[in-house]
Amino acid sequence: MKRIFFIFFIINLLNVSGQDLDSLKAVAAKLPNDTSRVNLFYNEGFLHRAIDAQYSYDCAKEAENYAQKAGLPFYAAKASNLLGILFYRKGDLNSALRYHKTALKLRTLINDKKGLALSETNLGNIYSDLGRYKLAEEAYLKALEINNELHLAKQIDNCLLNLGVLSTELQMINVAENYFNRALKNSEKRFDYEIEASCLNNLAVINTIKRDFDAAIANSLNSIKIKGLMENEMEMADSYLNIAVAYIKKKEAVPALENLLIADSIILKFNYLGAKVQSLKAWSEYYELEHNYEKGFEQLQKCNSLKDSLAKATKQIGEADFVESPVNLSLVENEPNTFPFLYFNFLIIILIACAVFIFRHKR
Repeated sequence: MKRIFFIFFIINLLNVSGQDLDSLKAVAAKLPNDTSRVNLFYNEGFLHRAIDAQYSYDCAKEAENYAQKAGLPFYAAKASNLLGILFYRKGDLNSALRYHKTALKLRTLINDKKGLALSETNLGNIYSDLGRYKLAEEAYLKALEINNELHLAKQIDNCLLNLGVLSTELQMINVAENYFNRALKNSEKRFDYEIEASCLNNLAVINTIKRDFDAAIANSLNSIKIKGLMENEMEMADSYLNIAVAYIKKKEAVPALENLLIADSIILKFNYLGAKVQSLKAWSEYYELEHNYEKGFEQLQKCNSLKDSLAKATKQIGEADFVESPVNLSLVENEPNTFPFLYFNFLIIILIACAVFIFRHKR
């Protein structure tokens, strides 16, 4: 009986102290040097970057402080990199750009090639979001060159994907298709399902632009199969939407409707707002195909309204800086479901006590 109570006590203790900055500081104080402390806070901050942005930021600042004490560019670059990631996620592109440029300079000083490739990729993402496409392309190409030199297969394919998406944005369709096909061949050789599914989905978009609708449907179906192997149900919504759009372009309303409904069921299940925007746009085109122009216009208005709402929310997040106290600012992209361990444990303990009481009386 004592063992059972002890187990539940440990579970509660781990759950409560999982994101306790003071506890982490106490652990850090016992480490032998500042570089170990940088790694501790960096790893913890990186782990929680999508779960608790404020806690992650506090960890990043601690990593930055210890990196400055250590006086070593490698560790200072790590801290700047994490801060850049956090500001990018909250939509503050100027701050993100500043931190990633700092990381790039530090990594250049010590010729940390793997770090340089990561910094160039991060900068490429920011430049792309800012509409500075030439700078984005230059950054992605630099990252690709370094990753080729280091023979980092997965990072090479990520660069090819980034260049493909950028080329699609610039309406360089054949160039984009070439990048996606190169990444697809590479990923197939090493059975990298994540990259492979992403390539197929992007190729389906290219197929639709080139009006090769049957190829778009085939690539999307293959992407769905791979996502099924990965148990990645949420991103299947993108593929079902690609299929629906292809059928709309083919003027085949019945299969278009079937795939729209499947996509919407997944979007609803995961609250996948990014795909919801595309879904509303696809519904608008579907209703136009059915000559229901009033309904089509209504869906288009909803699409634009949701896009404006998401843009406004991003802007509001970007306008506020992280605060110094460890308070959750709710800057996460998807709020995680938290399980009520404490109440659950109390319930289990009560049930055990009742069982013991009953058995004692039966004797």
